[in-house]
Amino acid sequence: MSSNTLAVVSQSGESISFFDIGTGDKVGHLRSLIPEPHELCFDARTKLLYVTHAYHHGWYVDHGEDGHEISVIDCSGAHRKVVDVLDTSPGKGPHYALLNAEQNVLYVCVEGGLRDGDKMSGGIVGIDLETKKVTKMIASGWKTHWFVMTADGKKAYTCNKEADFISVIDLEQERLTAKIPMPGGCEQPSIGPNGLAYFPSPTIGVGMSRKPWEFSVEVVDTKLDCITHSIPLEFGALTTHVTKDKLLVAQYRFAPSQEAGKPPIPVNGRLVAFSTSELDCRELGAVDVGIATLTLCSTADGKHAFAANQWSGTVSVVEMETMTVKRTLEVDTVKPEGKNMLNGAHGMAIVP
Repeated sequence: MSSNTLAVVSQSGESISFFDIGTGDKVGHLRSLIPEPHELCFDARTKLLYVTHAYHHGWYVDHGEDGHEISVIDCSGAHRKVVDVLDTSPGKGPHYALLNAEQNVLYVCVEGGLRDGDKMSGGIVGIDLETKKVTKMIASGWKTHWFVMTADGKKAYTCNKEADFISVIDLEQERLTAKIPMPGGCEQPSIGPNGLAYFPSPTIGVGMSRKPWEFSVEVVDTKLDCITHSIPLEFGALTTHVTKDKLLVAQYRFAPSQEAGKPPIPVNGRLVAFSTSELDCRELGAVDVGIATLTLCSTADGKHAFAANQWSGTVSVVEMETMTVKRTLEVDTVKPEGKNMLNGAHGMAIVP
């Protein structure tokens, strides 16, 4: 493996850990961030790492006031430090960010604060990185949690969690152009170089309901703006990621409680690799990882993948050729005092 660094957020620990990818050694730890850091976006041009802060405390289903901050971390030297904070206002609850380097715009999805006719909505805001101001505001019609962007930077497709649709956003015209039906909602999507976007469905809240549900990855053709086929899953999924040549799907699992009337107990999940061929989405291999894998990323050569296991507080380092866990990185394995749950490993980014 290369000597690049893997940056990993601890949401409940309000920190970022940095690991040497080649050795697994922890080489840095940035503490005392703004509360509830979520996702990371690295700008290789400037060596700046952008950190979204969705809420002032809590998590998606149980949180306080929405955040509106994005921390900016300088990773150019040995001593990484916060050098700025961007404001997503009027957008509230920033969760995920993607960079359009050509436009020098950081696109950020937000869960609220945007005007959508006579009501308020989530959506996507664009921050001009030169002026550090919000210059684009596009309502999605719901609380937007994640999104993918086409390679040309012209369109975005949003994950609206429990909403029964995906929003198609024209980033150039700055408007919502279509809604793709998604009964049961969805979780974190990904997109490949072939223009196919992968949305795991249903959202976990629906997937854990007592009603029977078919788990799948719904495949959206971004040239047609519609679902073209589905990949059936054995278990529900929280996130997907496209490597150099594979689709990775992180599935969650629960075991029945031994106590009558108690909810099921979360157990280790499963990382599954699929072919990305449109005509052949066969399963290529699988390996057990930690509990509630919420984020995935991989090395540029596709040889290694990283699974951030939120409720374990660890990252599983997976060797893709053999589909085995090479090592487990400890990020934050103990629930901090004053937090109602352990959200110990969330957003990740590879920092050269």
